Amino acid sequence: MTTHHGWQACRACHAPGFDVRVEGDWHLRANPGYWGTSAPKTLVLGFSKGATQIAAAQHGSFDGVAFAGAMRPRLAAVLHELGIDLGGQTIDDALTAESHHMGAASLVRCGLSVMEKAKLVSSGTIMPKAMRSSLPLEAMKTCVARHLDPLPDSVERVVLLGTTDAYVKGVKALMRQQFIDFQDLNDVAFRAQGRTWVFASHPSPANGTFQAWIYGDAATEPGRKKQLALQALGHKAPAQHLPPAPCLAPQLIQPSTPPVPISPAKASNDDRFARAFHLVRHDGRVIVPVRMRDRDTGNVAFRVAKMGNTKDGQREIYDEVELLRLCESGQCQVRAQPLDKSTPANFVRPLLNHRIVKTPAH
Repeated sequence: MTTHHGWQACRACHAPGFDVRVEGDWHLRANPGYWGTSAPKTLVLGFSKGATQIAAAQHGSFDGVAFAGAMRPRLAAVLHELGIDLGGQTIDDALTAESHHMGAASLVRCGLSVMEKAKLVSSGTIMPKAMRSSLPLEAMKTCVARHLDPLPDSVERVVLLGTTDAYVKGVKALMRQQFIDFQDLNDVAFRAQGRTWVFASHPSPANGTFQAWIYGDAATEPGRKKQLALQALGHKAPAQHLPPAPCLAPQLIQPSTPPVPISPAKASNDDRFARAFHLVRHDGRVIVPVRMRDRDTGNVAFRVAKMGNTKDGQREIYDEVELLRLCESGQCQVRAQPLDKSTPANFVRPLLNHRIVKTPAH
């Protein structure tokens, strides 16, 4: 494994003289790199470089590329929640050559993007989609063989960022093929090369399950996955939360009647309706925010959007308190329908021709 802080010369997935490989809708840009100490205790692996990181790679200093932008404080929160020590350093320092304990790279070392609606995208559902596409799978297999086998002797644990079921399943299948000592531990953890590998919430601001994972309520699917990761790392109790910060946990409004949390993956049809509040239309008709299943990821969550009924503009929300805050902000639409399901679930603006009632609908 290459653990020298800086850009890497690897072009194993590209033809000689070419830095971009295109197959179908997939684009692979050659810009592999590694950040941090050459003898890491903790190795953090993202999926690939997103648009922000690719732009930083083209125009900024190397130290600022990995998890550029709003992801860094969120990554620090993820590591803190897992009880991982950065040796007294900030996340920025931990991603430099002066890092004490951490190394960071991505499972696909190069920048991967996919064409959607005539536009290259590198976020959203790209991770689960990659697990069933030939070029990303080939790149991942090559990267695992060249850059993760063997791990440096110093590595004690590996943190893989991303917890969607399709991504976890695909990565586990890949690692099972590569490592003869592969041992499945639980839904979000395995052992390979004598180390524990855990999947943790991706720090992207577009990750709608991030806050629920940070909270760690085992009654929610993201919280359950966090608890399983902690168990795999040998923690008997959740790590203490970081103090709320604007980039991590906006001030939340407490509902008058806190709902009993529901595991979205196990929710029945009736349980998919919000219980903290409902909406009353100007003509008196009652509608309720409803959880919907994402066909790509299998996640069941409330859907909010700033504009239009398009998937690209939607966010997944698991926590009803956060959902209420967004609805009261007047800046989001929410998908809702009557309890009797007499009409399909549609996006509505809660403060436009509706009023919010902070009690369960009947």
